[in-house]
Amino acid sequence: MSDRTYCSDLGNGTYMNPILHGDYPDPCILKDGEDYYLVHCSQPLLWHSQDLLRWEPLYEIPYPMGGASELCKVGDTYYIYNINPYRRDEEDYQSSSVWVLTTKDIRSGTWDGPFFVGPAFNLNNDRELVDPGHVVDFQNKRWLYMSDNVCFPLTDDGLHFAGPGKRVLADEVFPDDWEIQGTYTEGPRFTKKDGWIYLTLAAGGTSGPPTCHAIFSYRSRNADGPWEPSPYNPLRRTFSREEKWHSKGHGMLVEAPDGSWYMPYHGYLKERYNQGRMMLMEPVEWTEDGWYRIPFWSSPDLPLPAPKGGKAVLHGYPTSVVFPHEDLPGQWIYTGKMRERMQPVADGWLVQGSGKSLHDTDGIMAYSAVYRDFQITAHMTVGNGAGGGIAMVYNPNHSVGFALKDDYTWVFNCNHHNLTRRYNGKQYLWDQIYVRLTVRDQIVSCWFSPDHETWTKLIPSFNIEHICSLAQIPRGVRGSMMFPALFAYGNGTVTFHRFEIEPLDT
Repeated sequence: MSDRTYCSDLGNGTYMNPILHGDYPDPCILKDGEDYYLVHCSQPLLWHSQDLLRWEPLYEIPYPMGGASELCKVGDTYYIYNINPYRRDEEDYQSSSVWVLTTKDIRSGTWDGPFFVGPAFNLNNDRELVDPGHVVDFQNKRWLYMSDNVCFPLTDDGLHFAGPGKRVLADEVFPDDWEIQGTYTEGPRFTKKDGWIYLTLAAGGTSGPPTCHAIFSYRSRNADGPWEPSPYNPLRRTFSREEKWHSKGHGMLVEAPDGSWYMPYHGYLKERYNQGRMMLMEPVEWTEDGWYRIPFWSSPDLPLPAPKGGKAVLHGYPTSVVFPHEDLPGQWIYTGKMRERMQPVADGWLVQGSGKSLHDTDGIMAYSAVYRDFQITAHMTVGNGAGGGIAMVYNPNHSVGFALKDDYTWVFNCNHHNLTRRYNGKQYLWDQIYVRLTVRDQIVSCWFSPDHETWTKLIPSFNIEHICSLAQIPRGVRGSMMFPALFAYGNGTVTFHRFEIEPLDT
């Protein structure tokens, strides 16, 4: 078993997508000398790399990351732009605003703000805006683009709108034979090169039909246009549901250590929508007429030439965790009051039970990295009156797994009480026990063992393919991913000693 989570580097000068396996949508990468910094939607986390393939989590950013963030640097100051609130309560409606964080030391984890930049509102159609994108033009004037191709001038310090927004580019016009979710022009990203400002856009919608999303390019001499469309549009899209990667889109340009260029973007892995929008990357070439495109020979399905000239950092997360431990940033996601119910003991995390089942316990601890197919194993001690378990969790009601309580097993399937009662009753005779879930082809199987060697399989297994964002299920843990998780319920305590995750052959 590898001691770190999935890495795209094949070790032979090539890499295989995805770059990050899991829910890492809307990637925004800042090149800062020999260092690269990454932020993405859903999780307020800053990543660091020196080769674009291996990424280490640095720290959690002290503010929500609802939509696509913009990470940029002007002079000696770093900026993160986003909007808040991203999701709104219709009964207590609050319009969104654009905010910005600033720091002089991006490695410190300390940011000033948030500072109110201005209202996230399109006066032309009364629609709220998302996905800020920052650019400094050739006259050193700062601009902030939003969705709908609305462009706002910024003050010199970048902290406020300096004037009203204006729409500077029409939406894409889609042919009738394209199946899309909506126009949804979003994700503006900028690159300055050879006297041109290049604008990379997403359009078509990100969570609709497999063919919905796409990447488009424009260029101009001025930050507010006029914009000339690329003759190579769309730069990347999914043409058929039979492709490996669905809804490919939301790209940007980044220069590799050796001066070559790449395009990070995101996409869903076919038949793995509940693993989220994964970060993908392909090489980019510049044409003689001053445009960029993805080469005809490139495919996100195949091994691709790796960026050269960089250095390796320690990638990802450990695949085996002995409790108690000090979390790496973003390694575990704690919901509800799980943190408050945990305390370290000599041989693990002692967790006070809460609620009567997986579906109403007040919080879980979810591991943030997965593989296409994988198994998770936990070692635990279950106290009297407590239930300790392992699960795949999208939100409290849309989760599957099992627990051990009062010397019997208890299975849970999306709050289906009749099924739960029918299949309870497999007896076990140990306080210390190993529990395991295998997740293969979206089928979850449950196992337990007294010694980590002889395993007993439970009935039933669970199909989780339908538990994803396409079903319009309310998001729960974070983003659009179903997470491996540990949980404790009942009146007693559970001690979690160890957790492991490993890929399964496919």
